[in-house]
Amino acid sequence: MLTQDRYRSIRVDRRDAVAVLTLNRQEHGNSVDDTMHSELSTVFADARRDNEIRVIVLTGAGDTFCSGGDSSPDRTFTTLTGLTPIEEAERIVGSLLDLRQPLIAAVNGPALGLGAILASLADASFMARSASIGDRHVAGGVTAGNGSAALWPLLVGVNRAKCLLLDAAVLTAEQAAHIGLVHEVVDDGRALDAALALAERWAAMPSFAMQSTKAVLNAHLRDAATMALRYGLALEEQALTGPEFDAVRKGR
Repeated sequence: MLTQDRYRSIRVDRRDAVAVLTLNRQEHGNSVDDTMHSELSTVFADARRDNEIRVIVLTGAGDTFCSGGDSSPDRTFTTLTGLTPIEEAERIVGSLLDLRQPLIAAVNGPALGLGAILASLADASFMARSASIGDRHVAGGVTAGNGSAALWPLLVGVNRAKCLLLDAAVLTAEQAAHIGLVHEVVDDGRALDAALALAERWAAMPSFAMQSTKAVLNAHLRDAATMALRYGLALEEQALTGPEFDAVRKGR
């Protein structure tokens, strides 16, 4: 069952059949440190097993959705799960794709790196007009291996995904919606309201029909993940021990 006592950096709010998950490191831009990374690797699996949850909404505390990985010099890259960080990253994406309940992202502010992947792999995503989204792994000296390079080609096309990731581009909400990376742009301050309204509507729909239809649709993404995700993560692991990442991290 999905309960708050298992999570420190993710706030769990149960609203009848809707669970609202809030990335809750507001003072750090909801960046993903070791604790949040481990918790993201389990939270969607916990939700999947909870039969009382019919829809999940994911958002960020404050005015940021998720600013990506915490790359501060003192980060240890250790885990709480006993897995390696790369194994956790594979589990995060895998649990998103295996999540049987619909997932709606309320992108209330910048969604970068892993934040961009979480937002774009949701079944629907409402993005605040002033928010931005992008995967800047390459600019940080790291392979974009933890989901975007594997799965964005199916969302926006191979050539467009190449340009976005190789250029480490950050898109406005309007640009992201135009290419189909997110679902809809809403006025600032309205992303969570829009997500909750859709969540309530979806929670009232026939459950098996919703979940089975999502499973069929996600089969396309699972095939791509099986083919490319592990390869991408292996290259990302190599990059994380390389000189380019070290130089960027230390500001050289």
